[in-house]
Amino acid sequence: MREHARRTTALVLSMLFLAGAVTAPALAGGASAAATDASPTATSGAAEAVTDSPAPAATTATIHVRNHLRQVAPVGEYGVRTRVEIPDRVVELRLRIPDRATDVSADGFTRENATTWTWDGRTERPSLAYRMPANRTVEDGGPLQGEGSYLFVDAGEWAIVNPPQVQLRAQSVAPVRFERGNVVAGEGVASDSMAYLGPFEEHVRSANGQRFRLIVPERAELASSPDAILGTLGHASGALRVGDRDAEVFVIAAPTSDVGWGVRGLQSGPADMWVRDAESVDAATDVWTHEYVHTRQDYRTTASGRWTVEAVATYYAALLALERGDVDFATFQRTLRQGERDPQAGATLSQPATWRNDANYWKGALVAGEIDRRIRLATEGEDAFTSVLRELNAAEDPVTNDDVLAAVAAAGGTDVRTSARTFTTTDRAPTAWDRDAHDAAFGTLPARIGYSIADPDAVRVTGAYRNRTVDRDPVRLVVGETLRLRVSVSNDGGTAGDYDLAVRVDGDAVATRTGRLAAGGSTVETVEHRFEDPGTHDLTVGGQSLQVSVMDPASVSVHDLAVDPGTVARGETVAVTAVVENSAPIPAGGSLTLRVNGEAAETREIRLDAGERSELRFEVTPAESGETTVELGGERVTLTVTEAGTGSAPGESTAGDAPADDSDGPGSEPIPSTDEGIPGFGSTAAAIALLLATTLFAARTRRR
Repeated sequence: MREHARRTTALVLSMLFLAGAVTAPALAGGASAAATDASPTATSGAAEAVTDSPAPAATTATIHVRNHLRQVAPVGEYGVRTRVEIPDRVVELRLRIPDRATDVSADGFTRENATTWTWDGRTERPSLAYRMPANRTVEDGGPLQGEGSYLFVDAGEWAIVNPPQVQLRAQSVAPVRFERGNVVAGEGVASDSMAYLGPFEEHVRSANGQRFRLIVPERAELASSPDAILGTLGHASGALRVGDRDAEVFVIAAPTSDVGWGVRGLQSGPADMWVRDAESVDAATDVWTHEYVHTRQDYRTTASGRWTVEAVATYYAALLALERGDVDFATFQRTLRQGERDPQAGATLSQPATWRNDANYWKGALVAGEIDRRIRLATEGEDAFTSVLRELNAAEDPVTNDDVLAAVAAAGGTDVRTSARTFTTTDRAPTAWDRDAHDAAFGTLPARIGYSIADPDAVRVTGAYRNRTVDRDPVRLVVGETLRLRVSVSNDGGTAGDYDLAVRVDGDAVATRTGRLAAGGSTVETVEHRFEDPGTHDLTVGGQSLQVSVMDPASVSVHDLAVDPGTVARGETVAVTAVVENSAPIPAGGSLTLRVNGEAAETREIRLDAGERSELRFEVTPAESGETTVELGGERVTLTVTEAGTGSAPGESTAGDAPADDSDGPGSEPIPSTDEGIPGFGSTAAAIALLLATTLFAARTRRR
């Protein structure tokens, strides 16, 4: 069961939306239901942050929202405390909690209406405490229906719940972004869309750039071992070369001893899922793989394209079980033959109103498999249905059945498209193929072209400011810089295949690389793009995405301005030094003009990387005597300039200014003798001093 589409939070400089959107739950292992059905729906949360005036994105602050979840009495509810950390630049904030929340108490918030609360403007970490109903049910679980009706439940000793989605609106004087998360107070663990409350064990494995977290509650009794489950998920991760993989997949083994579940598995959010502990991996209806496939379907659909969601998950669950050797061909074939039977066989997949007996699962899986088989035959094993799914994942708009057919044509040609059109737009159904036909199409593993930018040095920025690798979450550039990517291209399949690597910025292709790889071959392609305009951009390459934030350069700061020497004769050269520094997390640049007595003396263009500092040195030759002001970047120092050859400023007297003889000049005062009370030696004192010096010298000579 797939409950709702993936959720993302995007950073935008002036506006950040977090608006609740109700979508239809999709049962990955149960029937799909419209939002108007009695089946539960999910709300995705988002934030809307309005800034009073623009500011560089480098100064963006974060509003942190955390739901602290806990078990409470009575059974059937769980407690929530939603805490908000608010940066200084926020001047107004409203928080909306679900209308099912009860027993609400506030710290730093005042009630605006039944669900909306307003921040008091003073409390740094305001919070709302409330209770949420834990239990959610479904009436029709579809072909993989469980023995009960629960989708989420509080069983007393433990609970699996759907954390609340809160809505936030903030007004600030500078850009802010929104970050949310869920944590458990006490025993338990939480992710984006699911949380387990109670004692558990966690098993972790990494595969193909993904981290799989398997949460096994104390009450769970697994039909397959944790190693087998994680191995199955890792195999599916490697087989599905269909675009981005989520960095983390969160999986709960749902206990069945205490609860009757409405479905055998549920996938929710980007990559959260639970599967009943009684489910085994060695089945053609492998629910663990079925739910995982949903995490790799990163596209929305219209009504006509909706059939692909459950069809693809059902088909790959069976095919990958066959490839792993967990089921034989006869079992695989029996699963597909479900689509040959009425009433599901008579449905038109592109028209959901005609679906009967979960036709999107059964007939859909058969049709997806038949398209896959024909693509493999048409391309002599060089392509497969994974290319179709990769194209759907790259779509920006909701996918229609026409989009599906276009992707089929791109992968397998017009003849395969014609067959696919017949099977998706009419009531005709294909026949499940036999073992010989399977060997002819699937015997040679098709080319599996994969793309990766996971290398630590794969993301590099070049330009006037820097030439180095940078972080990628997001990639921060300044206007005029070039982003250079090293993309690894590999073919893990059993035959040679062509690759077509496209780089798209905001949906527009900006660079392409093509080539051909032998089976097991790999290569590295370098692609680059220069960003000329500020803003936030989505860059995709090989089905993987990067967020690129482009800003104007930060300002350079100047300090420690100094002149050496501080006093100089007119016409002589003095050194002027200063330290320039960039304390921003992005490059800084601009023109700095050295001014002498307000007049521009020299201008330099400064380029500094993030955190870089440098020393500037200038030479100045003052043309006029007197006090001279030197300015640079808002800093100012004063230089004393004397008349040429005097070494002193006008009006000052030095030893060189005195008359050459001993006569008194006009208006001069007589120079007193040292005998007249001036400290020093007179004639008598000088004679005594000379006698003492002679005596001491003689004494020292005798000691040697």
